[in-house]
Amino acid sequence: MGLGLIHKLGFFQGQIMIKERSLCRKYYYGASSVPLLYDSDKAVIPIRKSHSCKGRKLYSVVVRVCKSLSWEVAKEITFNRSLKKYGLSHSINAYSMMIHTFAIAGMDMEVYTLLKQMIFDLQKAGVDLLKVTYLNNTTGSTVVADVLIKVFAANKLLDHAIVVINQVKKMGFEPSIYSCNFLLKCLAEASRGENLVTLFETMKNFGPSPDVRTYTIMMHFYCTNHPGQQNVDIKEAYKILKEMWGKHISPSAATYSVWVHGLCRVGCPDVALKFIRKLRYENQPLNSYCYNAIIHGFFAEGEVNKAISIFEEMSNSGITPDICSYSILVDGFCKFESIDRGLCLIQGMQENNIKPTPISYSSILKGLCKIGAAKIANDCFHDLKNSGCKVDQTAYKILITGFCAQGDLSSAHELLEEMINNHLAPDASIYERLIRASCSVGSADTAVKYRNMMVQGDYLPDTVTCNFIVKQYCTDGRVIEALNLIDEMMDQGIVPNLYTYNVVINQLCKDENTEEKEGRVLEALHLIDEMVDQGIIPDLYTYNVVVHQLSKCINAKKALEVITVMLKRDMFPNVIILNTLIDGFIKQSYFKEASMLYRGMLKLEITPNITTYTILIDMLCKRRKVKKAYRRKKVKKAYKLFRKIIREGMNPDNICYTSMIAGLCGIEDVNKACALFRDMQKGELLPTVVTYTCLIDTFCKLGQMDEAKKLLRMMVRRNIYPDVKTYTCLIDKFCKLHRMDEAERLFDRMRKENISPDVITYKIMIKGYEMVGNSDLAYEMTDEMQKVFNIPDESI
Repeated sequence: MGLGLIHKLGFFQGQIMIKERSLCRKYYYGASSVPLLYDSDKAVIPIRKSHSCKGRKLYSVVVRVCKSLSWEVAKEITFNRSLKKYGLSHSINAYSMMIHTFAIAGMDMEVYTLLKQMIFDLQKAGVDLLKVTYLNNTTGSTVVADVLIKVFAANKLLDHAIVVINQVKKMGFEPSIYSCNFLLKCLAEASRGENLVTLFETMKNFGPSPDVRTYTIMMHFYCTNHPGQQNVDIKEAYKILKEMWGKHISPSAATYSVWVHGLCRVGCPDVALKFIRKLRYENQPLNSYCYNAIIHGFFAEGEVNKAISIFEEMSNSGITPDICSYSILVDGFCKFESIDRGLCLIQGMQENNIKPTPISYSSILKGLCKIGAAKIANDCFHDLKNSGCKVDQTAYKILITGFCAQGDLSSAHELLEEMINNHLAPDASIYERLIRASCSVGSADTAVKYRNMMVQGDYLPDTVTCNFIVKQYCTDGRVIEALNLIDEMMDQGIVPNLYTYNVVINQLCKDENTEEKEGRVLEALHLIDEMVDQGIIPDLYTYNVVVHQLSKCINAKKALEVITVMLKRDMFPNVIILNTLIDGFIKQSYFKEASMLYRGMLKLEITPNITTYTILIDMLCKRRKVKKAYRRKKVKKAYKLFRKIIREGMNPDNICYTSMIAGLCGIEDVNKACALFRDMQKGELLPTVVTYTCLIDTFCKLGQMDEAKKLLRMMVRRNIYPDVKTYTCLIDKFCKLHRMDEAERLFDRMRKENISPDVITYKIMIKGYEMVGNSDLAYEMTDEMQKVFNIPDESI
């Protein structure tokens, strides 16, 4: 049925305007006088033998309603049933007549119910309700309009309600102040600020004149934070208050309480307090809501003592604190960890026959759990429960969360069972907390048990919750079970995310079983393919983990294949991945490949970082079995690179400095090495034991033992303790100089400092004794070495 027909039908008009010339129209006019002639409850409709009337029974109901004003008769045929049986035009006509009949009789509830039923069914049928709001200039139409505004507004059809108001004004009538206020309230709740202000201005200019309720609604809108809107607009709210005073409209206690709430929301509880004290002095209406807002405001500002004094002032002013007042105080005490005062207040409420609400004792329970006193909270909860307080799901949730946070899973489980026995069904969040807590204490099996309970309760855990179990499985080395869980997740429609796969891939690549290492890494690569198949794009971390393991443990060249796959998937490796690969090449002695990859980075304009340069400098400075001239050439190249990065503003760390110093010491360029050592100290970089050892070793080789001992003393002063290599290079030089007394002192000092000499140190000492001809001490040292390291005689 076209929407234009609804308009032509005269929906909500005082008379029937049916386009079609049907027999029913003739019968209606004939039947309309029947109730005046007959004293029967049933209408008599004349029937022509040669024709049949499709809507005869429907109009019979209409006539009976017109005569009796009976709601029971009106309910005989619902609008939906009428639509199906008699069609749109007959149904609208019939209901329009009944609506106007009830409207003229002042039966607003019946009008509201019929209109609501019609609107719902017409909307369900796909009818554009904006074209169904045509009203005629009749008494019944204005009454219907007021009710229609409420129906539209209550069902969030706010644009339709605004159209009705505009139509009423075009007819020269005013909608009632009650319907306008109701629409204002609905517009405010829907954050329709522009429509709200327009309607308010229209009411001021054309009527109905705003009353105290109107102004209170506007005040509430400006004093409340609305989604998608600005914060509290206290200036506009004050304009509303001034306008009321200017028009001599006395604000109500509700108006003042809204204004006070607004002041407190913008952080002005002191201003709000002065305001209500002034009102109290002028005998203006106040209620507990005004004081509650200020008490809450002072707690929000951390002014606990002021909040308490306002509570006492309210009581002394003859305004009885309500349950909300007590709840605010309890919550405030608990937030500031004054749990004992909160408990006393709960007790005081009970003594005054004010039963604590779930909100009140929830604050106490939260406060106790926050300070780690979940057991005390549990005792308090059961005391309240035994005293007749109604317990709810929230209280159990708070306690279970508290015990989970403390790692007390047994107490949390007891509460879960108690909750179920009390016919309070745990929600998904409770199970999720138990699962996460179980994983945090390292019990994947317990977490799986709660997951199964959750599924049995018709809840599916989300991906994040499942990830906790996957991670715990991987932490326990149970990768196969983690993979099985991922398969189970997908079967249940729970989609794994990037984190899920990264955890498993990381574990596969971290597995210490060297025999299975390659197979594990290949499984990780398979998982990456699975991720891509599911539309989950692996991130750089995912690839970095795999590249790292391939580079470190298997074959760095194979890691290049992963880079190729990344490029095919339009993902460019970052500097971290390339650093990992370069480092892998170097460790596996693929020096040319490392250099080529570095040059490739530069061509692709991937800026190397300090880690890149440290890896390269370390590679160039490494001591390898090459000719001295070649080593010197490489170290000079490293030194040139080192100076370049400093010129470019990079700050080498102590690792980079140590690598460079080690390289310079390796070619016995002690002057440059010492210069870098001094640069480290100026730059407040702490040299490591390796740094000192490299320099000490070089000084020993050059025969500068005073400088070597000076560095040793410097190490000790700076709490950098020499290791076995440091002592060994000194001992070796003293032995070669035949200064065995110095070598012995250092050897004994090592043992006093709990540094165990290694086989090399022993052999150096033995050789030293042999060189000075002390065979007895050489024999004793040999015997000691054999016992310490369990070396058989024939191996020496």
